[in-house]
Amino acid sequence: MTPSLALLLLSTLAGAAAAATPGTDNHTGPLRPQLSTAQAAEHTAAHYLADGPTPWAPAAVDTHALKPDFIVAADGSGTHRTVQAAVDAVPAATASNNGRRWVIQIRPGTYREPLCVQGKAPLTLIGVPGDAGAVRLVEGRYNAQTKPAGTAAHACWPDLAATTYGTYGSASVVFASDDLTAVHLTIANDAMDGVKAGQGYPPGAGESGGAQAVALMTIGDRVLLERVHLLAHQDTLHVRRAKPTLPGRVLVRASLIAGDVDYIFGNATLVIDDSTILQRAGRRQPPNGGHVLAPSTPAAARLGFLVQRTRFTAEPGVAPASISLGRAWDEGVARGTWQPGVSPNGQVLIRDSQLGPHLGGWSASTSRRPFAATGEQANRFFEFNNRALPADPAREVLAADGGWAAAEGGTRGGAEAAPEDVHTVRTAAQLRAALKPHLGTDGRPGVQRPRLVKIAGRIDLAQADDGRALGFDDFRDPAFSWDAFEAAYAPATWGKKKPEGPLEEARQRSAKRQAAQVMVAVPSNTTIVGLGAGAEITGGGLVLDGVQQVVLRHLHLRRAYDHFPAWDPNDNAGGEWNSAYDTLMLRNARHVWVNHCLFDDGVPATPSERVIFGRPLQRFDGLLDIIRGSQFVTVSHSHFRGHDKTVLIGNSDSLTSDDGKLQVTLHHNLWEDVKERAPRVRYGQVHLLNNLYLVNPGSEFGYSLGLGQGSRVFSESNAWQTPPTVAPAQLVRVLKGSLFRDQGSLHNGRLLDLAATLRASGASVSDALGWHPPHPPAADPAASVPARVRATAGPGWLWLGAP
Repeated sequence: MTPSLALLLLSTLAGAAAAATPGTDNHTGPLRPQLSTAQAAEHTAAHYLADGPTPWAPAAVDTHALKPDFIVAADGSGTHRTVQAAVDAVPAATASNNGRRWVIQIRPGTYREPLCVQGKAPLTLIGVPGDAGAVRLVEGRYNAQTKPAGTAAHACWPDLAATTYGTYGSASVVFASDDLTAVHLTIANDAMDGVKAGQGYPPGAGESGGAQAVALMTIGDRVLLERVHLLAHQDTLHVRRAKPTLPGRVLVRASLIAGDVDYIFGNATLVIDDSTILQRAGRRQPPNGGHVLAPSTPAAARLGFLVQRTRFTAEPGVAPASISLGRAWDEGVARGTWQPGVSPNGQVLIRDSQLGPHLGGWSASTSRRPFAATGEQANRFFEFNNRALPADPAREVLAADGGWAAAEGGTRGGAEAAPEDVHTVRTAAQLRAALKPHLGTDGRPGVQRPRLVKIAGRIDLAQADDGRALGFDDFRDPAFSWDAFEAAYAPATWGKKKPEGPLEEARQRSAKRQAAQVMVAVPSNTTIVGLGAGAEITGGGLVLDGVQQVVLRHLHLRRAYDHFPAWDPNDNAGGEWNSAYDTLMLRNARHVWVNHCLFDDGVPATPSERVIFGRPLQRFDGLLDIIRGSQFVTVSHSHFRGHDKTVLIGNSDSLTSDDGKLQVTLHHNLWEDVKERAPRVRYGQVHLLNNLYLVNPGSEFGYSLGLGQGSRVFSESNAWQTPPTVAPAQLVRVLKGSLFRDQGSLHNGRLLDLAATLRASGASVSDALGWHPPHPPAADPAASVPARVRATAGPGWLWLGAP
């Protein structure tokens, strides 16, 4: 960091209280000073991660590109049985490494060992992508626990003379190396879990002291933690500089940090981005309550902790306003001896985040200096642009800057559901019952009360109530068979007209029987959320037909498999089979928010499909269709993977009544190895913002954006990463559309203007859309999109309650 910028940041903090502005989180007041917009502009992740000899901007973690040097498996099927043994095999960090990064893959399991990673070459530890809970690194030591005399408290923190493990020696894992990355795994300290379970404190660990039990301690620079779970109670995450004068930058991205007292603490520079900070319940708190953040920023250091775009939530049982946002950890300072400019003075900024009702203000420091916004003992704790989060995060509603679905008062789904309309479901039968329409006094569906449906685990819609898997023969009409169909409607004898007659009618009856089982209607005023990484609806799809106010979040929607596709001899040159089922269909639906979902086809049931009339039977239609007058839809932070006809907005050129409707925002979504329709648009006013289009080598690719009849598409700061064989002109296909605007987009790191690219290829395209995105989400530069979207798109990493 340059001296001028450092001085500017220091003066910004010093003057913040005088320039305090109201926040939007309903927690403002004398103990909650706010930064102004101008001041907040100088406090970004880039500023904090530049707090070292050179700026640090971690790239996206590409799990596809990670080839393991060592594999840890407790059953002996890898190269090592313990994580420590694999770490010990990594060379020491030396200049001769030339930046070579080593990779340790850890297979599913619980690895109980105090892990020390010290002085190693650049290293990545990776668990199971998409399931941080599958790999668990855990120990159960605590501060006051007696250790054998003369033994090391921890290999990374020996402290031979101590009689107890101490706070630092209690750590389950210590990262004492620079350039270390950990992804898709859990690091936990379960020493105090027995207290939460009602078993009392272990010997010497009374709540007045000795209950500290660290999950992870970092003593290095450029440490990246992505999609990890850090679980303990007191002192969960300790970020520490090797020396007060050395940098110690740590970035926690798309992760969960859980604890109850001072559980994010230390003197390093820490950025927490797009994550969840969970206040745990059940362990009796000290008399002055729990605290979240406890920075001990050195007096000479300008920057400490930045928490941005993060959700502060709590387990059930944590009382409102009972937990302080944090307190300064005046490390090594006795009560009443703190000195300005000499003693540590913790620095924190919480910005653009959501704060639960369990939080109050900031607290007095550990040396008992009262929290103060001004004066000689002023704290450096501030906020900017935060907002309130409900006590139950599953009731979260779309923000006012959430895109098209924020129009006309916004999208709330079932946020106001009464207790009797809150359902936790684990089976298809329970799901259908929870979504059954409310009836009026006349016995017919009436006004639908708000309802909240929580999905726990995997729900298979193609499964009978007794658990039996349903297939072709369960839905087939007795008069139908594919052999008979192939013989009856062969183009050589039947010609180019569509099939008709008893055999086609039998196919339609079969399809109708399957649809009744596997397609589930969602009523108005409904929120459906998944609990945990395993929340999944498979074997069919959800239909939103003529409804409004629906929220779908944190779900894996997959494999809407069609046993009875229809034959259209006039589709394309030689005819095509067409499936009828989408994993999610919106038909004349209004005010819908789809957030942190994963859409795909699942694992194929057979290696290849039967070929009839020269074309393979098509089993899947779209992953998401938004059609027939649907309006005010936002799809955000979702992952579309491995599909052909991916997202359709507007289903027919002839349906001119769609003109002026189909208002859709698609932002911060990951489109991975999708062949086409990402999306294909007819008539719609569609805003595409900060999406990542990822084409891995070897995958089939046609195009990304389809500009159909009457479409008006605004593409903004999107990023494409493709093989070099994919030319910019392939990214967009003109399908009778003529209105298209693109700005700030990147293709393989190079700036491009897709509209100009189309015009250069001879297409007649104008950027006079006639509309501008309302309620636009905050935009990221396209260069930062790959890292953020790879980390955050899809379900399973935000805490929404226990399954």
